[in-house]
Amino acid sequence: MKLVFIRHGLAEGHFSQNQYADFERVLTADGISRLNKTFKLFKKAEPKIDVIFSSPLSRAIQSAEIFWTYYQDSDLEVMGDLDILDDPTHLVEYISFLPSDGCYAFVGHDPHLTRVIASLLSLHPEHDFMKIKKGGICVLEGKMWEGFTMELLFSPKFLKAVTD
Repeated sequence: MKLVFIRHGLAEGHFSQNQYADFERVLTADGISRLNKTFKLFKKAEPKIDVIFSSPLSRAIQSAEIFWTYYQDSDLEVMGDLDILDDPTHLVEYISFLPSDGCYAFVGHDPHLTRVIASLLSLHPEHDFMKIKKGGICVLEGKMWEGFTMELLFSPKFLKAVTD
């Protein structure tokens, strides 16, 4: 099983006192441009994705749709377990039921994604052992109940250096 965790791209600022206004923030033009460069490069490393799952927040859906343009044979699904307000253990449980021979991408938010990654790597999910910056990618490979290893971690700083 291969798991690809993608943090959404750069989004417009959050200026509202209303927490739910945060859900509607969209990607900036620079965020869209950076994601296209990143995903074009990533496609060379990972040619096939079976399913792309996205958080229901606007900026994540936009990021997932851009990712999907590079993986048109993939299914694209919005998933409540990727909502920033959801308990990360729900996503870990969902992953445990996925077929072990697949490659799955999850587009969401930090620290939600890093808590899921920590759980899958048998680390304490409440300790911030890493952060995924906006537009970053982390790839785990392995099997539930046997363990995962981190195969790849792309930071936006690295991606900008190799795509410009």
